[in-house]
Amino acid sequence: MAKPNLFPKNAVTIDTARKVTRFIYNHTHVLHIMRRDYTNRRDLIRPAITRFATNFISLQCLYKFRNELRQMFTSNAWSAMSVSSTLVGEEISGIVLDNSFWKNVEHIVSVSESLVKVLRLVDSEDKPAMGYLHEAMDKAKKAIQRRLKKKSESLPYWRVIDRRWETQLHSPLHAAAYFLNPGLYFDPKFDKQREVKRGMNDVVEKLVCDDDIRDIIVRQITDYKRSHHSFGSATAVRNRAKMSPVLVDVNEIGAFFSIFILPKETD
Repeated sequence: MAKPNLFPKNAVTIDTARKVTRFIYNHTHVLHIMRRDYTNRRDLIRPAITRFATNFISLQCLYKFRNELRQMFTSNAWSAMSVSSTLVGEEISGIVLDNSFWKNVEHIVSVSESLVKVLRLVDSEDKPAMGYLHEAMDKAKKAIQRRLKKKSESLPYWRVIDRRWETQLHSPLHAAAYFLNPGLYFDPKFDKQREVKRGMNDVVEKLVCDDDIRDIIVRQITDYKRSHHSFGSATAVRNRAKMSPVLVDVNEIGAFFSIFILPKETD
């Protein structure tokens, strides 16, 4: 999102935002005034799990306090500081008062927000990310498209996301987990039948060596898709969106994930 060759305006905006925060944090009196009088002792910089998330959170904080920063850099307290009349002081003040700068910051924050949600999902301990990551990436792309509106504006971001997804994140396991997440698979909006079914088949072929077990799994997948037997019970249907899919031993007969765990076949 910040590569100069792909998104030059974003890269310049992020560098400019860093210049503002560095200036504030390198000048003790400016930082003190900001915390005491304008941000209620809240900071503009917060570390995160990745550089991308750190950039986003810092820009988000900066944007949140944009009006307060404008007030500070037009205040008597700022004018009374000797640094305000230096070249760098005037440059920073000019940046903070520049509406186009804040417009660019808003653009980056709005585009990045949905992707940060994906990162939080991956890092979350509340539920296994595997069964939700595929859907989360799709939602992120659609959110970017809605916010930018013009296809010509969203396509460059989509290409970067798709390239990163295909080369670093996507695997048949993600597709299989998506397929076997009943809260998503049975959602009327589910539209990835062919893609996730192919991933599911790849997982079965690679992880299950016994042909008899493969055959059982294939039959049970059909039951799962059609909500037959225990998959269609009132309890199973009621809990589709409530229970997280849990990866289990793939060598256990008929078992992959659980809504409940896929039921074993009996003679």
